[in-house]
Amino acid sequence: MCAAPDPDPLRTREEAAVWLRAAALLPADAGLSTSEHAALSRLRDSLRDVLAAHTDGRQDAAAADRLTRALADGRVVVTLDTDSAVHLASAARSSYPSLVAAIAVAIAESAAAGTWLRLKSCSAPGCCLAFYDGSPPPAATRCAAHAARS
Repeated sequence: MCAAPDPDPLRTREEAAVWLRAAALLPADAGLSTSEHAALSRLRDSLRDVLAAHTDGRQDAAAADRLTRALADGRVVVTLDTDSAVHLASAARSSYPSLVAAIAVAIAESAAAGTWLRLKSCSAPGCCLAFYDGSPPPAATRCAAHAARS
């Protein structure tokens, strides 16, 4: 399991809001409620667990179920543009569900592009970084910073 980085940018509601604003995932005037902060932590942890399963080349039904539940806070809809191209978009009217919807859309787009299983978490002790495994075949288990040291 990944040890939390020190300092954890999502440790408190206030720190999480600052980090999310800097990442352009939360509007400048928005904050997080206590329940949203707890949900955000569950979302991050479940995503880490799923990416760890990708890294290990195994299936983890419990982690997939936790991520599915965490993503349910996002309100995602199917949209069509003038050329009848289909897209996923957020239908949320408040900040936290919009954030979750954006993550859900990114995951769906990654899966559609065939890259979802190449998103992994670094297996180096204490490293919490997610990375894209572009190696042929996708066998990397460590982020670029730790791969050079292994």
